[in-house]
Formats: sequence, C-alpha cells, structure tokens
Amino acid sequence: MSLISLVDVRKDFGIRTLFEGLSLHVGERERLGLIGPNGAGKSTLLRVLAGLEPPGAGERRVLPQARIVLVSQEPEMDPQRTVLEQVFAESGEKMQLLRRYTEVSDALAHAHACGDDDTALLSELGQLNGRMDQSQAWDLEQQIREVLQRLGISDTQRQVGDLSGGYRKRLALAAALVADPDVLLLDEPTNHLDADCIQWLQGYLQRFRGSLVLITHDRYVLDQVTNRIVEVDRGEARSYSGNYAYFLARKAEEEAAEAASEAKLRSVLRRELEWLKRGPKARSTKQKARIQRIEAMQETPKRQAKGQLSLATNQRRLGKRAIEADDLAIWATEEARSSGAQPLLKAFSYDFSPEDRVGIIGPNGSGKSTLLDLIAGRRQGHSGRLELGSTVKLAYFDQHSHQVLEDTDAAGRQRKVIDVVKEAASSVELEGSTLSASQLLERFLFPPAQQHQPVSKLSGGERRRLHLCRLLIEAPNVLLLDEPTNDLDVQTLTVLEDFLEDFRGCVVVVSHDRYFLDRTVDRLFCFENGQLQRFEGNYSSYLERQSAASASPTPPAAPAATTNASANASATANKSPAAAKTRRRSFKETRELEQLDTQLPQWEQRRGELEALLAAGGSDYAALEALSAELSDLLERIARGEERWLELSELAG
Repeated sequence: MSLISLVDVRKDFGIRTLFEGLSLHVGERERLGLIGPNGAGKSTLLRVLAGLEPPGAGERRVLPQARIVLVSQEPEMDPQRTVLEQVFAESGEKMQLLRRYTEVSDALAHAHACGDDDTALLSELGQLNGRMDQSQAWDLEQQIREVLQRLGISDTQRQVGDLSGGYRKRLALAAALVADPDVLLLDEPTNHLDADCIQWLQGYLQRFRGSLVLITHDRYVLDQVTNRIVEVDRGEARSYSGNYAYFLARKAEEEAAEAASEAKLRSVLRRELEWLKRGPKARSTKQKARIQRIEAMQETPKRQAKGQLSLATNQRRLGKRAIEADDLAIWATEEARSSGAQPLLKAFSYDFSPEDRVGIIGPNGSGKSTLLDLIAGRRQGHSGRLELGSTVKLAYFDQHSHQVLEDTDAAGRQRKVIDVVKEAASSVELEGSTLSASQLLERFLFPPAQQHQPVSKLSGGERRRLHLCRLLIEAPNVLLLDEPTNDLDVQTLTVLEDFLEDFRGCVVVVSHDRYFLDRTVDRLFCFENGQLQRFEGNYSSYLERQSAASASPTPPAAPAATTNASANASATANKSPAAAKTRRRSFKETRELEQLDTQLPQWEQRRGELEALLAAGGSDYAALEALSAELSDLLERIARGEERWLELSELAG
C-alpha cells in the first residue's frame, strides 16, 4: 500500500524543468534514498512529497491518515520558544495525546465533583490510555531529552532565536525523530553532525518503523539504511530496488549496455550511410525500405548525455616546506585565555609535508575549523609558531562558501555564474590547452544556458560547486577543506575524491563523512581534551582501534602476592589463536550450517528472478511494489544468512 504517490508530476521554475512525467510511490516501511546531481530537484521533490510545494502538473495522492514530517535544510521555527518547547510543539500525535489526556482528566475530575454523567469521558480516557501506550507518549519528555543529548544538544532552555543554523537543523531533526511519523522525509540530515552522532542516527533510522525518504551525501548511511534508490537526473526518476552498493553495480551494467548499444547503432548507421552514398542505380521496394530505415535511425531520439564533471586543474609546484606548526595554542577568545579557561588546542607541533593527506576529527566545537582558520591566516594563534612555505598557494574551501558568492556586485548588479569565474581568471592553462571561463564551467557541469543565469538562482549544492571551480582555477598546491561534503552531490564527491588522489600537494581535511575520510586521508589528528592525538591510517582503521580498546579495558594492577599468578594468566591470554582451544559446533549449529548451505543458493536464485522481473518493469504498480518489498526482505535474509554462515563455519566441526 502506498502512503504517498506522485503520478505523472511535472515541476519547473521558469525556463528550467526539474522533472517531467515523474511517478514515484512510497510504500509502507520503505527506505528510499534520493540521489542525483545538485540542481536536479531532489529537495524540491521532497517538498512535493510533503505537500509543501504544489506540482506544476500531475497528481499527488496521500493516504488520509498518514502522518508526514519533513526536515529541510533550513527548517522554520518559532524564535521565541526554548529548545525543549520547540521539540514538544513538533512532537505530533504524542503531544496531542498528552494534551487531550490532560483535558479529559480535568473534565472527568470536574464531572465527579458536580455529580455529572462521566460515561463518555471514561470511555475516551480508556481509548487514550491505549493509544498512549502504543505510541509511548507517557515518557515523551524523557524521549526528547535522550534524542537531544544523542544529537549533541545539551542546553534545553536556550531560545531558538539564539541558535546557529546547524544547531537549528539538529533541533528539527530531534523533533522529527521524537514525533515518530508514518513517513519521514530527511534532506541532508548528517550535515552539522559529528561522526558519533551520525553513527547513532544511522542505527536509529535502521530501527525506524515508518517509511523513510532520504537525501544524503553520506554513502555509508545511504548503503546501510536504504532498500531502494531513486536516481533523479535530467527530468527523470529511475528506481533501483536495493541499497546503494546494489545501485552502483546496476548502474555500471546499464551504462556499459547503453555504451555498447550506442556504439552498435553508430556502426550500423555508418555502413548504411556508406551504402546510400554509393547511389544504387535501381530503386527497388527493398532499397526504398532500406532508405526509410536509415532515416528512422537518424531520427532515433537519444537520451541526453550525462555531463561528466572534471576537476583536473593546472597546479603550481610546491617546495619542500608546506606548513610548519610549533607548540601552537589556541583559545576560543582572548577573554577565555585571560580567565584561565582550557584552550581549544595546546602544544601542537607538526610539519605538514608537501604530499600529506591529513584528516582532522573531533566533536563539534572542539576547534577543528578554528585550526583551519589559523592555517589560512584568518585568525592568529595565542602562542607558538605557524609558518607556510614560500611556494605555498593556499585554497580554503570552508563551510561558508555561500558568503563568497554574493548575489550582487559592488554596483548592485546581479552577478551571473560566469562572472564569478571571470573575477578569478578569464582563461586557464589546463592539460596543455587554454580553456576559457565558459569552457571551464562546462567541465564543472554548468552548461552555457546556465552560465548567464543569476547566482541567486543556484541551489545550495550548485553554489558550493561553483565556489570549488573558482578556487581550483587559481591553481593551488595546498588545499584546506572544511566539511567539503556538505551540500555536494554524490557524483561531485566521487570526482573530488579522485581528484585528491592525483593532487600533487598538501591536503588537510576536516570532515565527519566517514566514507570521504576513508578515501582521501592516510593520517588523522583527533581532538581530545585540547590536544591533537595522531593516528596513522584512515577513519575505518581508527574506529577499529577505538572498538578494540573499548572491548578490552586495561585490568587493575594485581597485589604483589599474586604477581606470579597474574603473569601466568597473562601469558595464557596472550597465546596465539592457533594455540587457544577453539569451540566446537553443537549438533544444532551443525544442522543450521547444513541448512544454510542449501538455502543460500536458493535465495540467490530467487534474487536473480526478482531482479529480472523488476528490470522488465510493467504498468502494474501494485505488483511492482510487492516484488520490490519481497526483494528487500530477501536481501536482508541473504545478508543475515551469510553472516551466520561465516560465524558457524569458523567453529570446529
């Protein structure tokens, strides 16, 4: 059963069509991931699903009793409310039940005092009790405080009007999670969250009982949470049953098939045109049919080619010295330093090499962006020394790039997209050729028609991509990236990661995006109590070390009398795994392993059948939804079965 359906929907803004003839159905307990390039209309599509944006054409159908909550990138709130009041107000049915329960209880007490008939009130109170038990509304305040704490919000009495944009986004997310709606629509929920919060949110969404439609650049969240991917691109919405990894595999197969089909068509058309040019003397019926076939092939509509983002740039040579830090210390403010408060950073010394790939991690507010501001020269350290090499050409891609891209120039005229790049350079030497500003913008997926549009018309992600183009045209050799994944689409992130692999210079990244860190850095500095702890490896390796450390805490020191016994126990514990006795499988576990050996191939066969049926398509949406749901359940069953098979197979038989 579909909770929300869009049928043949069209949406455009003036001359720009976002999507046309789009049909999308959100079923019960579905987990949809919306992906596509910036500006394709993903956020607009969420607003249409939520009913906040009317479709230009087509129809939106909603199950009447369905409760729908949207968390947008810029949520609207009452600035006069406190944090706690705001979440209470947005708690949906739970808050309504609590209010009604209070009203009925008060009315019942009044009826008792007056001797009035209270039969109807008692009946309603009983119904409210049941509904509140079902929705867990009794402990609403406890739920709210727990979710706020998990999302890094501790001061529940602050006024909403005093909060930053990132803080407000987290507050809106907390309210949506507490409301527990039937359909949850999330637009980039991981922005402004640190890694621990993202990990918790991922687990929460995996357990969420309702339907979910999610836009996110965090590919780990996308892969772990979704069971259907909808790609919005060039006015179309194409659906793939499965998670993000499955989508990538299918997408690669589709693009290979399309390329082979296009190559075959060109080959046939070339041969037919050569025949036509020879000018056969006799025009038989067969030859006329052949000519008509050639004309039909020439007129065959081709799907618009997908733009390929290119981040290759001209680069300056970087000498042996990049960035040298010696005994650096930073306080949040000069007043904090004078008052004896703890510094954000103390005693930091490190020489960044010309080819360093360094990630800076830590909780929100720990000082990560402050450190990048210090390196970029936007603020001064309170003690210590920081020097840049004489050949350094630094580019800083910070979180506030929208401030660089002002909508108007000094004279008050609207800035166009191409003006932003021309202000840096009218042309650039790139890969042995000279590119104009317009040609460079095309490489960054800004077609000529869009280059002369006002900057004010760009989406948040497009503005970030334009700012990136502006920075890279200046040929830097040291890159400072502060949360670069915010508002960038997955395609741009993938190309940016490839670019950083080939970049001949120093890269320093502050990010909470685990996938991005895994691909781009080989050394981490983690903020811990005002100090940067160094770790060699990427983020996944860091998490493994943290998990191992928490799983095996250091035992307390043994008394002197038991030193020998402790030493013997330690020696036994440190024996190699081969020397330790391996647990044998029980009879029940052996039977379970045998069953999995039989079932897993059968499940894989059924998976192939379902994928073939879905690929064939059809107009019966109910049947397609049933197939999609079956495939989703089957994929989960296969994953659990494979994990259990590995666990059992490692035991001795």
